[in-house]
Amino acid sequence: MTPGRLEVDSATGRITGPAKITYNDPFPTKNGNPGYGAKTMMGLVVHTEVGNDPGTQAWFNNPASAASAFFAVGQDGSIIQFGPVGKDWMAWAQVAGNPMWYSVEDADNGHPPTPFTDAQVAGIAQLAEVLSRFAGFPLAVTDSVSTKGIGVHSMGGAAWGGHYDCPGDVRKAQRPAIVALAKKIRAGGTVTPPAAPRAKAHTTAGLGNLAELAAANNCTPAAILQATAEQGPYPADITQWLDNIFSGAASAVTPMAPGLKLYIPA
Repeated sequence: MTPGRLEVDSATGRITGPAKITYNDPFPTKNGNPGYGAKTMMGLVVHTEVGNDPGTQAWFNNPASAASAFFAVGQDGSIIQFGPVGKDWMAWAQVAGNPMWYSVEDADNGHPPTPFTDAQVAGIAQLAEVLSRFAGFPLAVTDSVSTKGIGVHSMGGAAWGGHYDCPGDVRKAQRPAIVALAKKIRAGGTVTPPAAPRAKAHTTAGLGNLAELAAANNCTPAAILQATAEQGPYPADITQWLDNIFSGAASAVTPMAPGLKLYIPA
């Protein structure tokens, strides 16, 4: 699927166009309230779900959660819209950042270190492009709450709910690719997503850690994780290893078990 430009329906505030888009029932979700949400917005904040869209949607429709977002994007690139754009509606996604920032939750199958799929990059890029065009913020990466662009939940610190690891280093590092694709969508209307980089296989011997492996190959740990994810679903042993890193039981400098098959960007 090649992404094309989306539009904001001026009457309803719904995003429409060449993507698999569904709208929450009820629309908007009751977990939200009148706020800004107009052309004064600073940008789009990227989140990770620690789960998948069905659970996230149920949570956003549960009054007890007191949580929501403008959008969610599945690993297949499908988009759910929870509230209208430009209709004085505010999602409850990042506390002090709610009034001036759009928000997008992104499925990760319960494993935040998993990189965005190519389909997710395309879906997020489509949203970034149309929201940027509508609200006038730049298609650029930002890590500051005072600078417009494509940000992340963690940049808001305690004032944004203290989610210091959201969406995680791997997904945070994919924003330049999202921005680049959004610019191509704007320039050409419909484009083909960039091909996944070529990668070489590496089987761990139990003698080193992820940081050392990345340094030896002139790349970053995030690049190795992304290249591995692009080969298909993580095997159980790699999933367990990533869970240990995400939970704090291990880190990039913890020796890796032997026999893990990773991929390194060529």
